Amino acid sequence: MKTLFITIAFLGIPFLIQAQCNCQEEFSKIKNHLESNYAGFKDKVTTSNINKYKDFTANKEQVAAQAINKTQCYFVINQWMSFFNDNHLYTVLNTEAIEKIQPQKLQTDFPIEKLAVSEALIKKLESAKGIEGIYTKKGEGFLIAVLKNKNPFRDYVAVVIKSSDSKFENGSVIGELKEKSANEYFLLYNSSHTLAFATIKPRNGELISGFVKNGKDIVDNINYNFEAKLLNENTIYFNIPSFSWKSKATIDSLFVSNKDNLSKKSNLILDLRNNRGGSDDVYYIISPYLYTQPINGIGVDMYASNDNIKGWELMLQEPNLSSDNRAEYQKMVDKLKLKLNQNVNIIEDYIDSSYTPLLFPKNVVILINEGCASSTEQFLLEAIQSKKVTLMGQNTSGTLDYSNLRESDFCDMPYRLWSPTTRSRRIDIGAGIDGIGIKPNIYLTENQDWIEEALNFLNAKLKNNR
Repeated sequence: MKTLFITIAFLGIPFLIQAQCNCQEEFSKIKNHLESNYAGFKDKVTTSNINKYKDFTANKEQVAAQAINKTQCYFVINQWMSFFNDNHLYTVLNTEAIEKIQPQKLQTDFPIEKLAVSEALIKKLESAKGIEGIYTKKGEGFLIAVLKNKNPFRDYVAVVIKSSDSKFENGSVIGELKEKSANEYFLLYNSSHTLAFATIKPRNGELISGFVKNGKDIVDNINYNFEAKLLNENTIYFNIPSFSWKSKATIDSLFVSNKDNLSKKSNLILDLRNNRGGSDDVYYIISPYLYTQPINGIGVDMYASNDNIKGWELMLQEPNLSSDNRAEYQKMVDKLKLKLNQNVNIIEDYIDSSYTPLLFPKNVVILINEGCASSTEQFLLEAIQSKKVTLMGQNTSGTLDYSNLRESDFCDMPYRLWSPTTRSRRIDIGAGIDGIGIKPNIYLTENQDWIEEALNFLNAKLKNNR
């Protein structure tokens, strides 16, 4: 059941009915949906912070009432959702819906704002401190200026000031930023009338996606390609930037083709930096090389709301559903209905002793950073139970406690809400990782060569064991 559930968990079933509504109604629709269905709500809103939640919500509702277009509405709803501090709770573009919108209506609903920036202001921004400044990115045909421009929805704007790209006209506002906390901002990106939301923490002069102040070079030492290679006579290195289902064949091929080296080399380095996760099934080919003792796994509960149950009932209507899956889903639905609006154990705690310890590799380093999330963190929770494994790098994202997402439509916007339906019972024993991440055994700084540090550690370990 564990594998089955995780495999199908991201098949969303929209259930909200499309209708014309204003931003207050849109806000209320999303708010009511999360309060009734989000598996993390009762953990995130407690007696200790209920007044804070009510005040924050009331403030954002007042801002929503002032929205004059859907861009502003989308921005404030996402700002409100930040209260839950859950990276598994997010919104994305509904491509099919936006393609049906007439260009004129698209411009009205999601306008590209124009803002003149004088040469004198540009000159001043070149030496500005903080978030304000002039940003460039190698390979892009435009420059942007970030400057203060406050209204109820934002504190700063990002404006195109010099462009050789016809998609980005001078004076176009392509970004809006709202302060969340010290050096942390909500960012709304608007390109061709489509929106993307993120929470950013600018560092080293970088705003987002390689846009840096005044042409400052950002050194990115991370390899984003799937790769396996020998680093020396004792060490094999794998770079695995994703556990997405489409990557499974590539990862399987890498490990199958390197089976001989894996059976002889003492050291293994797994580089998982910026691996956002995907499917647990994808990393199972790696697990035998780490295993030294039975793996303890903690199961999950599903929140048995009416809407979450309806999502599974709709899955039962799928014509191509296998008989085994249909039986499992029906069993789950029946179980959920018995405990309406409660957390229901749908995956038991387990002990996995199905592997046999291998002689090689003897020592394993896994490189991690804040870009590691979701299924990658599940892999790490299993990996750190091995006596072979050492984690090196920086804390992971902390995006795993609430999972198994289901999608729902907005009332009147071409976007979809993805929200978790399950809750890990790690939370009950104080082992939750959301907002914290998984900590490395050995912390590395941005200025260090991480692969070199891993090699030095493994070489020393091998030497000491001789």
